[in-house]
Amino acid sequence: MSDLTYDAVICGGGNKALMLAMYLTRFAGLKCGIFERRHEIGGGLATEEIAAPGFRGNTHANILQPWYYAPLYRDFPAFFEYGGQIDQYLCSDGTIFMDSEKCISIYSQKHDPDQTRTCEQIARFSEKDADTWLKIYNIYVSDTFQRMLIDQLMCPHEWQERPEFMERQAAMLPLLDEAGIDPTPFLVNPPLECVRILFESPEMQYNVLRFIPSSVQNVRDVTKGAAILGMAGVLTQNAFARGGTHMIAHACHQWLLQNGCEFHINKTVTKINHDGSKATGIELHDGTQVSANKLVVAAGLSVWNLVEIVGRDVFGEDQCNRIDNLSTSNIGNLMWYSFALNEAPKYKAEAFNPDIHETFWLGLAPSADVEHIAIECDEANEGKISPMEHFNPVVWCHSLVDPSYAPEGKHVAQHEMQGPRATDLSEDDYLKLKDKHAADMIEYWEKFAPNMNWNNIIGIDTNSPYDVCRMKNLSPHGNFAGIDQTPEQSGANRPTPELANHRTPISNLFCTGGYWHVGGEASCGQSYNCYKIIATDMGFDKPWPEDTYEEADSLVDESRKCTQRMRDCFPREDIT
Repeated sequence: MSDLTYDAVICGGGNKALMLAMYLTRFAGLKCGIFERRHEIGGGLATEEIAAPGFRGNTHANILQPWYYAPLYRDFPAFFEYGGQIDQYLCSDGTIFMDSEKCISIYSQKHDPDQTRTCEQIARFSEKDADTWLKIYNIYVSDTFQRMLIDQLMCPHEWQERPEFMERQAAMLPLLDEAGIDPTPFLVNPPLECVRILFESPEMQYNVLRFIPSSVQNVRDVTKGAAILGMAGVLTQNAFARGGTHMIAHACHQWLLQNGCEFHINKTVTKINHDGSKATGIELHDGTQVSANKLVVAAGLSVWNLVEIVGRDVFGEDQCNRIDNLSTSNIGNLMWYSFALNEAPKYKAEAFNPDIHETFWLGLAPSADVEHIAIECDEANEGKISPMEHFNPVVWCHSLVDPSYAPEGKHVAQHEMQGPRATDLSEDDYLKLKDKHAADMIEYWEKFAPNMNWNNIIGIDTNSPYDVCRMKNLSPHGNFAGIDQTPEQSGANRPTPELANHRTPISNLFCTGGYWHVGGEASCGQSYNCYKIIATDMGFDKPWPEDTYEEADSLVDESRKCTQRMRDCFPREDIT
């Protein structure tokens, strides 16, 4: 006899589980039960007092984009008011170069919608690059590109094989031709070379390339060159969550509670019960039996954990071998530290551009030589951290634009840089590395901002792959994307071709999470795509228009509304 019964049982309480449960509750009319191993729901949508009491930092997800929650804004109007709010800095991206004390600034779409200010800064290094940037940006914000982007992000892969999706991809070619951009080199060269093809100034090359490792991609990967063409849009849209990324989880949680979803925390799912063709429920670590009347979803689990709790016999030897051999290199293993500060960093490069201090994704580069970034990727793939002469950290200071992150008059800053996997070092060696990297980071940061010294620091939280791997879905390596973003493990192959469309060999057992397309980011894409498959297979209500053009247009419209909402809800009197 079951101890609990729900229509839909969801294994995991991370952001993918929460957002999928919203769709199952409202549009499928199902009573949902969510079972989470940790003491808190939200998964990677986590914000904690970590560096010191009163100083809040995001422990995982940090970068958000306007498209991330477009379906939720459309289908759940209360989501924004409940806390699903994102915002942008004055500058959404930029880099300071130590050797010249100059900087390059990419102004956010919120504050520079036509990219005039950005182009003025790029032109200080190369007028040609400013012209190229504006051409690519105008392509990115066009209806043609935005529809294609939504197609790729918010549709299951089997849908993307339909003729209308192919037509929308082909519609991009005339735009590139009109801009004088030949896409061919970007299909056969790695980002390291493509950025040199596209831009002439080393500063622009470096600034655009630096975001590639932040996207869990190796700058030497010959299959990732096309990513460079998208950076003119991506870098202008980097956004953060007001109040911390956990506010996104709170918004989902509030809606779900009001609509009858039930949560069970500190509950580990040890088994999915099934008869080989149909899932009937789950078993918890304490022996509790939970029945599922309609379906079971593994949401946010690692693909290895999915196999473990379902049974290898269900997947078969060939598929299990593919899953066992999924690659987990070192791109995406992050040294992710939080610094409680008396005052915000004050950069020497503010003499070159006084706005540079208010940059979200701010790179600190030894020089504008892109080989520094390539070496960082090389070292990471060897299980090492770059020597200081090749440091490429990114830093940000959310309290500059959202005072809720720190006590009044104080600030909190964070940084990201590639490090070794948790399994690359012994425990003793990793503990030593964590302390050493904190000292090295302060020494390095001070070269750019003289006030970033130990006298300014109140506390440090040294988050690393060694720490992150204790999250079951990120074990054993501590890579925030779980598995690599190689061609064999991206798109329609992520995590494997058999699982990419969110189905399993059991008809009413579905799966989604960071191991699925788009990857280890915090959007609702994996949840929305999974619900599209579930609703189609099981005959549930569909909130999206049947016409795929109308569907794409509706989500493009929501993405644009999101950017306008930032301007309307979070105006800046000090910025014109």
